[in-house]
Amino acid sequence: MIKERLNKVISRSGYSSRRKADELIESGKVNVNGIPAKIGTIIDTDTDVVTIGEKAIETPKHFEYYAFYKPKGIITSLSDAQGESIKKCLPQGSSLYPVGRLDKDTEGLLILTNDGDFANEITHPSFNKQKIYHLEFDGKPSLIGKEGIIRRFTQGIMFHGKKYFVDSAKFIGNSKIEITIHEGKSRQLRIIAGKIGLEVKSLKRVAIGKLKLSRLHISPGKMVRIKIEDVI
Repeated sequence: MIKERLNKVISRSGYSSRRKADELIESGKVNVNGIPAKIGTIIDTDTDVVTIGEKAIETPKHFEYYAFYKPKGIITSLSDAQGESIKKCLPQGSSLYPVGRLDKDTEGLLILTNDGDFANEITHPSFNKQKIYHLEFDGKPSLIGKEGIIRRFTQGIMFHGKKYFVDSAKFIGNSKIEITIHEGKSRQLRIIAGKIGLEVKSLKRVAIGKLKLSRLHISPGKMVRIKIEDVI
């Protein structure tokens, strides 16, 4: 018999964060054994059945963690509905899911797991887990020079009413920039680069927390088992 708080069980299943789980419970969307749940509910994970809507959730008996080198040209999804996905690279019947996303044209380090709490710690901005990217560009920005480029990345730009910026940026070559962020918005590095006048030639995520792609020695489309301590 294992007793746990309901919001933790939902989070561990990978369905949502604990905070979002509480919101789902308050909205009346979560049932335990067919009965609407309440905030703070304690359940027996061996016998109680938790459903959100009509979908029963399952919590894994053990957690797995993998580093995956996402190739350029595939989407970070477990469904091929919107294009060729990473699903083809995973073992058949796997319960792993991606932690965060890389857009179709971005390659590099992606973490796969079945541990919802760990996934939330990596992705939620409040935990300040840094991710490092290498952006290589073509073209010359108009009149602002290298210092101006770095300033625009770090001070930020406005786009459709939102501010896009990074934690830090530095040149590591004539046309390559190393960028660090802890909070990601969809396509934010490409948006900033475009507003500056840079044509993105390639974009690669090279590190998440302590985990560095260069130390893993894996090729695109491949994965390797890791430990939590490798990342945080």
